[in-house]
Amino acid sequence: MRIFKNRGDIFFSKSNKEKSTEQKILLSLLIFIIVFTVVFLIAVGVKYDFSAKKFFEPENLTVTQENSDDEALPEVSGKTNYVFTVGEEGTLLFTYAIQVDMDNVAYKVSSFKSSTEVEDSTLAKIYSSGGVENVKNAVETLLDTDIDYYISMERKSYIEFFNDLGEVNYPVASDIKFRDSDSSVTYSVKIKAGEQTLDGSDAVNLIRYYLDEEGKTSMANEILLYCLSQQLNSENTENSEKLFSEFAGYSDTNITVRDFSLASDNLTVLSSENAGVAVYSAEAEYDENEITSDSLKTIKGYFVK
Repeated sequence: MRIFKNRGDIFFSKSNKEKSTEQKILLSLLIFIIVFTVVFLIAVGVKYDFSAKKFFEPENLTVTQENSDDEALPEVSGKTNYVFTVGEEGTLLFTYAIQVDMDNVAYKVSSFKSSTEVEDSTLAKIYSSGGVENVKNAVETLLDTDIDYYISMERKSYIEFFNDLGEVNYPVASDIKFRDSDSSVTYSVKIKAGEQTLDGSDAVNLIRYYLDEEGKTSMANEILLYCLSQQLNSENTENSEKLFSEFAGYSDTNITVRDFSLASDNLTVLSSENAGVAVYSAEAEYDENEITSDSLKTIKGYFVK
């Protein structure tokens, strides 16, 4: 009898010595086979990518990686109405009503002749006697809505600021050759049909021509919508502080630095190529100098807040 000194001691009896030798040989052979198999599988797996992920992954599985370069646009909302006038030395050239609709990410514009009748006066007379603030009040009465901000620029200042923002590509519908020598602020237009590049002077003269000579407010609306869509871009948004400083110097406006800062998210969205900004033209139809009731009703619908 043998007494084990340690719990791990193994005792092979003398009578089982031969059997024990055979067991050792078989055990060594088994270990060799296992090691060889493991090494073989590792080598083959490295070569042919026999990973567990590969084994269980469906053959037709497609992994799509999101493009992290496209940052999410800020959430925006609200509707803001503007009145914008361009004149020269007390003479009104044209007026726009503009809505920036961030609920639907859209621009809405309506242009008015300077001779547009409002109650017992005209926009031109109101501008001449009381400036843009009184024009704002008149447009509020006309459209039966609140106007948040007014902007007024002299023709020369508007042209300079337009050119600072950049030229605009615009498809001119037909050849135009016209010279005005009767109004107090004369102008001329000479432009070919087709895709043209407009600077500030071209834009002012074309708008005046379409409003006063052709009576086509839809064309005047179209020019402004082309300007908004092209000039409010990512490059100008990056330089917005400098441009706003220039804007404030060029214009008579109630838009403050604080208003500008609060609108930074709106500018980011409107200048993004991924925002899908919509544009709407609210056409004013005239019976001489009075906007017809049907078209006025339509315009009011666009500028509801």
